[in-house]
Amino acid sequence: MTSKAVDAQRPREREALAERSRDRILAAALDVFAHRGFDGATTAEIARQAGVTQPLVHYHFDTKDELWRAAVTSVLDELGSTFGTASHDLADLEPIAQLKVMVRRFVRFSAANPEFGRILSYEGAQGGARLAWLLEQQSAGQLRFFHETLQRGVELGWIKELPLEHVATCLVAASAYAFLARGMMRDVYGVEVTDPEVVERHADTVVELFFHGLVPALPPGEAPTRPARARQKGAVRG
Repeated sequence: MTSKAVDAQRPREREALAERSRDRILAAALDVFAHRGFDGATTAEIARQAGVTQPLVHYHFDTKDELWRAAVTSVLDELGSTFGTASHDLADLEPIAQLKVMVRRFVRFSAANPEFGRILSYEGAQGGARLAWLLEQQSAGQLRFFHETLQRGVELGWIKELPLEHVATCLVAASAYAFLARGMMRDVYGVEVTDPEVVERHADTVVELFFHGLVPALPPGEAPTRPARARQKGAVRG
């Protein structure tokens, strides 16, 4: 390789190296913001977790707020790909079937991106400019189809006339909390929520609870009995 070719290659190598360091910083930032909250996170801790120097963090991102927005954008892009085409993909399904599919998608998204649920919980509790920015993003706006489907269900009578904001909040919490509380699920129930089978079982459970209820339908006067095949795996440890 000639010296001219080497000189031409070096900027590309430096650019690739800078891009890799930026990706590591964003991944570390997402984790730190999720566990510490915006106020508790520091660029020093993010740099340590990313394996870079703190000045390099500031080279890529002028402020902590800019870094937070970039980190959140990375997971909002995933949210957009999860729900962005829902209105088109699910157009041939009945509304209640659309809603079931969207709940399952959100469970899987929450399992893959627990940091988003933690950040949304933190910012939702704080309120303010960061929450407003987050909700204004186009990717987050894709969830409007989810809310619009709920609203249509109430208007058409196939969903009970309950406060929509409470129904939506309960659905989101039921879909996401198990993945936010990974340690509790493991220590209390012996369940590893990163297991794909557990993710699908959780999706099945959320759909069953919200669309069919917890108490089985029984003939009048008949008392419920414990199923012979009741699973012990999910029982709380004493």
